Amino acid sequence: MLGKTIIGGWTEFDQSANLPNLLKEAWNLRRRTFPDFIHFAVPGGRHYEGKHFCNSGRFLNVSITGTSCALQCDHCQGTMLNGMIPAPAPEKLQELGINLRKKGVTGLLITGGCNQEGQVPLKPFLPALTYLKSLDFTIHVHTGLADKETAVGLKQAGVDKVFLDMIGDAATIHRVYHLDRKPSDFIDTLEILLAESLDVVPHVVLGLNYGKIMGEKNLIQMLSDYPLETLVLVALRAVPDTPMGGVIGPDPAEIIRITAQTRLLNPSLKISFGCARPYTQKAWLERGLIAAGINTLAFPLDETIDFALAHGLKSVMSEMCCGGL
Repeated sequence: MLGKTIIGGWTEFDQSANLPNLLKEAWNLRRRTFPDFIHFAVPGGRHYEGKHFCNSGRFLNVSITGTSCALQCDHCQGTMLNGMIPAPAPEKLQELGINLRKKGVTGLLITGGCNQEGQVPLKPFLPALTYLKSLDFTIHVHTGLADKETAVGLKQAGVDKVFLDMIGDAATIHRVYHLDRKPSDFIDTLEILLAESLDVVPHVVLGLNYGKIMGEKNLIQMLSDYPLETLVLVALRAVPDTPMGGVIGPDPAEIIRITAQTRLLNPSLKISFGCARPYTQKAWLERGLIAAGINTLAFPLDETIDFALAHGLKSVMSEMCCGGL
């Protein structure tokens, strides 16, 4: 493994000051710490067909609120729910589970819009989640700002992963999420979930505040104090017909830089980069994320897989969410 470290740096990233040296350090640390595998996540909520792999819809996204979201956050306004399978009542979720299991579906992401408190309204669905686990589904759940009762119920239901979107800047919470909350409320939720021995996977959106990096670096540093196995990073990608529809996301070089810094700060943490990221310089960005030492990348370009293989990594294709790998 040590023989496959990069000695000469990453010259294609020379345009950004000090980035090649940072990438060399992050890459070499990743290769010393982890096996020579990289996971590529292509869950079935979106069709993926490439020369290396085609997904078949075995892991799907389900919204327990349909297309409804009370918060109407500026970056989404509920549009991310549109392509999900609606199951707006517990009995509908159970019925859906039965039908999908018969069709060979093996895993579900249970999510939905938030209420005015920033919570995905999971409590009425806890018995249905228990039932889904009895059907041998892999279950990942987005919670929002969950309380202790929800955390206890998720543990009793036996869910496999809990995904928690984290924000490290009060102005972003107010401006984008329209919530009267503080960053400490997100940390409190993380601690509530961890206290129930749930496998929590925080998600951090780089550039959530209209493309600006505000609090993300401090948040990532704070998260390094917690016993996490996996962290998911994503970056703002403008959604048409929302208040951020015309926003340019974070600079790809800055996304790569923060990812490499995250690797150096957390040598043994599995870092996944999710499906949300800017289209700008997409191939260059994906290569930079590989060089920055990530363990998993969602929906890669064919050439990105080729790049990973050329640099000594073995690819593992999966239809599971990137946070579950």
